[in-house]
Amino acid sequence: MENSTAPNYWIFQAHTKGIRLKDALQAEQLKSFTVRAHHQKMTPGDKVIIWKTGKNKGCYALATLTSSVDQTVIADQERPFFLKLPSTKDRVQLRVDYNLWNKPITPDLLSPSSVFDHFNVGLPGLNYEATAAQYQALVNLVRRYEAVHEPAEAYANRKPGRHPLNLILYGPPGTGKTFQTLNHALAILEGRSLAELALEERPRLRERYLGYQEEGRIRFLSFHQSYAYEDFVEGIKAQTTDGQINYVIEDGLFKQICQAAAAQPDRPYVLIIDEINRGNIASIFGELITLIEADKRLGRPEAIQLQLPYSKSAFSVPANLHLIATLNTADRSVETLDVALRRRFTFYEVAPQPAVIGRVAEQPVLVGIDLERLLLHINQRIEVLLSRDYCIGHSYFLHISTLDELRQLFLEKIIPLLQEYFYSDYARIGLILGRDFVTEQARPTDGLFADFEHEYLNELADKKLYRLRPVEELDAAAFIRVYTKDYE
Repeated sequence: MENSTAPNYWIFQAHTKGIRLKDALQAEQLKSFTVRAHHQKMTPGDKVIIWKTGKNKGCYALATLTSSVDQTVIADQERPFFLKLPSTKDRVQLRVDYNLWNKPITPDLLSPSSVFDHFNVGLPGLNYEATAAQYQALVNLVRRYEAVHEPAEAYANRKPGRHPLNLILYGPPGTGKTFQTLNHALAILEGRSLAELALEERPRLRERYLGYQEEGRIRFLSFHQSYAYEDFVEGIKAQTTDGQINYVIEDGLFKQICQAAAAQPDRPYVLIIDEINRGNIASIFGELITLIEADKRLGRPEAIQLQLPYSKSAFSVPANLHLIATLNTADRSVETLDVALRRRFTFYEVAPQPAVIGRVAEQPVLVGIDLERLLLHINQRIEVLLSRDYCIGHSYFLHISTLDELRQLFLEKIIPLLQEYFYSDYARIGLILGRDFVTEQARPTDGLFADFEHEYLNELADKKLYRLRPVEELDAAAFIRVYTKDYE
C-alpha cells in the first residue's frame, strides 16, 4: 500500500561497476534497488530519481517505491543485469513510471534550472535525498520530451551536426509533422540535438524560430495543386507602370534562399515545404531536382550548375541549405511518390502514438472516457479496413478538456476524415465507431422503386442504408463503447 501522506523524494544511483542499468530498463526488468542509507524514512509511494553515474551519466528513469526496505531477494529476471550481485539484502521494490533508457536526461539539460543547484548526484553512495521541486522539474522535462511526438529511433540516430540535407517527415494527419519542423530547423541552425531542444519550453523555441525567419535563414511554404516552377524558382511576371505593361523576371522562394545561403556558406539555412505531396514535384522542381543531391551541391566534387530558362543565369544549390518537408500519407503514400523524390530525400515516419495522450494531454481521461484507448481502437480498425497510412494522429486529442470539446472534435475533424477515407460508406464508419454513431436508416418496406423490371430488384430492395447520428446527441457512454462494446 502506497503512502497516503506527502511522499519523500530520493536519488538512487546506479554505478557502472554494479549494474547494467540501461539494459535492465530496456528489458523492463528493474524491479528493486539496494538501500544503504535512510532505511527508516523510505515508505511506499515515495518518488525516486534513478541516476546513472560514469561516462554516460544522467537520469534514466523516474520511479515510485512500492514497498518499505526489507530483505527482498533479487528476482531471477533481474539477476542477469548485475555485474556483481549486491552484498546487502536490504532492498526496496519499485515501479518505473518514466523509462528513459533510450533518451536519458543528461546534466547539461538540467543546468538552466536553479532547482538543481544542490543536486546530490555523482557522489560515492547509492541513496540520497532529493526535493519535490527537483522531481517535478524532471517530470516536466520528460513530458516536454514526449510532446515532440517523435519516435525514439530518431533521437538515437541523430547527432548534433549530422542532420540530413533533404528530409521528409511523413505520416497520417494529426501526428505533429508540421509541429516538428520547428525543432528540426532549430537543431540544424544551432548545431544541437533534437533531444536537447525537446526539453525546452515551446515559446522559447518559437521565439528563436521567428527570429531566424526574420533573418531569412528559415523560409516556410506550402505546396498546392496550382503551385508552379515559376513560383518556386523563377518566372516572368507582368507589372504595370504608368499604364504600361512590363514583363520582368521574378525570383521564386527557392532561388531566393539559395542565393542567400550561397552568400553566407558558413551559416546553415533551412527551407520548410509543408504538404510536399500536394504539388506536382516534377513541374515545381523541374531540372533542379538533381541539384539538391548532396554530392551535386555547390562546392562538392560532383557539383552541377544549370542555366535557368528565364534569366539565363547559372544556378546551383549551396551545400548549406537544408530542405525539410512534410508528407500526409492519407493524401499519398510514400510508395506512390515520384521516384526522383524518394531517391533524394531521407524519410522519417511520424506515426500516431496514442500513449502520448496519457502522458501529456490536458485531460487524458475525460468524464470516464479514456482518450488513449479511444484512439488506439479507432486506429486498429482503420488499419485493417484501409492501411496504417490512414490512421488518425494523437495531436487531435491533446487539448480536449470537456465532453463538448470532444464532440466538436469528432464533428469537425474525426468524422469528416472517416467520410473522406470511406467515401461516405457509413457502414464502414459504423465498423470503426459503432452503433451509437451510425444507425440504420428507416425506409418504406415495400413499393420503394418505380414499376420497372430489374434482375437485382430484390437485392436492391433489401439493401440497408445508414446515417450518422448527430454528434451533439452522444453522451460519454457512446465514446466509451467505441473501445468497450458491452459498457452500460
